[in-house]
Amino acid sequence: MLYFTDEELDRLISEDVPYFDMSTRLAKFGSRLARIQFSTTEPSVICCTEEVMRFFTKFNISPTLVTLSGEYIEGKVKFLEGEGLAKHLHTIWRVSANLLEYASGIATMTRLMVEEAHRVNPHVIITATRKTIPYTRKVAAKAVLSGGGNMNRLSLSENIMFFPNHYKFFGGLNGLISKVDKFKEEAGGRPITVETNNAEDAIALSKTNVDVIQLVNLSTDEISELTEKIRLNNSHIKIAAAGGINLENLKDYVSTGVDIIITSFPNHCKPAIFKVEIDPFED
Repeated sequence: MLYFTDEELDRLISEDVPYFDMSTRLAKFGSRLARIQFSTTEPSVICCTEEVMRFFTKFNISPTLVTLSGEYIEGKVKFLEGEGLAKHLHTIWRVSANLLEYASGIATMTRLMVEEAHRVNPHVIITATRKTIPYTRKVAAKAVLSGGGNMNRLSLSENIMFFPNHYKFFGGLNGLISKVDKFKEEAGGRPITVETNNAEDAIALSKTNVDVIQLVNLSTDEISELTEKIRLNNSHIKIAAAGGINLENLKDYVSTGVDIIITSFPNHCKPAIFKVEIDPFED
C-alpha cells in the first residue's frame, strides 16, 4: 500500500487544529477517558484506516478494533474503535472521518466498477487517472487500489505516454511513428502508450511497435470496429478506452473488447458516510 509520511499526516491535523480545540478547552472534559467508534451507514469498502491508526498513535489513543483498507463492510457495522483522552479523540475526530469517508467513497465506487466490468469481461483492467482534487492524489490512489482497480499513472515520471500535443512537435503522427523504434530502444523496457481520437491514426499506430493504443472520446461502435482491426494488424498491442467512462456506460465500453478502461469517475464520486460516536467512560 502507499506510504504517507509523518509530514503529510501532520499537515492534515494542523489544518484542522492549528493551535488547540477551543470547544474542548472551554468544556473542560478533555482529561476524561473516552471511546471513539466509526461505523458504516451503508455497504462500503473501507480505506485509510492505517493512516487513522497513525493519528491514534500520535495522540496516545489505544485501538480496540481495526479493519484494514480494502475490506468490504456491510451497512451499520462498526469497523474502527479506539480509547484515550476525550480531548485527543475530539482532536482527531473530524480529520479522521474526512479522510476515511473521502477515501472509502472512491474505494467503494472502484469496487462497483470493477465488479460491473468483470461481469462482461473478467480480464479487463479498470484504471483510474491522475485527475484528482489537488493534494489528494495519494489518498485517491490508495483508495482505487483498495477497491481493486489500478492506476493508469501517478505522475509524468513513471511511464511513457504520447498525446496529440506531443506529436505536434514531430510534425504530426507520422513523425512520431518514425521515432517509435528509437524510443523503444531508449525506454529501458518501459511500455510506450500513444493516444489518438480517430480511426486513421489508430490503424497507423497498430502497424508500429507501440505497446498500448489509447482510444479517447470515440463511440463504443467505433471502438469495437477499431479493436478488431488493430488486433488483426498486431495482436500484441494492448487497447485502452478513455473519455467520459462512468458506472452507467461502463458495460458498453467493456463490451467493445478493449483490454483497459481508463476513467476519472471514481476520483470524483461522493464520499462514504460514516457514523462517528465519542462516548465517555462511566465514572
